[in-house]
Amino acid sequence: MNELSSILDEMIAAGNALAKAATALKGHYSSTAEKPPENRAAEPKETAAQAATEKSAGPTPKNYSYEEVRQICAAKTSADDGAHKREVLDIIKKYADGKTLSKVDPSLYADLVAEVEAVGNA
Repeated sequence: MNELSSILDEMIAAGNALAKAATALKGHYSSTAEKPPENRAAEPKETAAQAATEKSAGPTPKNYSYEEVRQICAAKTSADDGAHKREVLDIIKKYADGKTLSKVDPSLYADLVAEVEAVGNA
């Protein structure tokens, strides 16, 4: 029953997030006021040293959606007859301050996925 309650909480949170996103999109696209043109000349130019540093830093981490993270975690928990379920749940709780996946800050999704994908590969 506790697991069902947790799943329902995640569904409610996802629905609330969708409603919030729809409201923001409606506000953005229904505004009739014109925005002033951007002044790109005022933006500082990137130096060659900055560009080289950014390129050598490696690829930027993937931005995962909540659904992608949920699918990755679900796949890992069911892999190998559920042998890694406890480890994956512990990782989720670590990133969610002891709560469920829906409570994880989206900026931490890439780190969470990296840890989950490492489970069972050591």
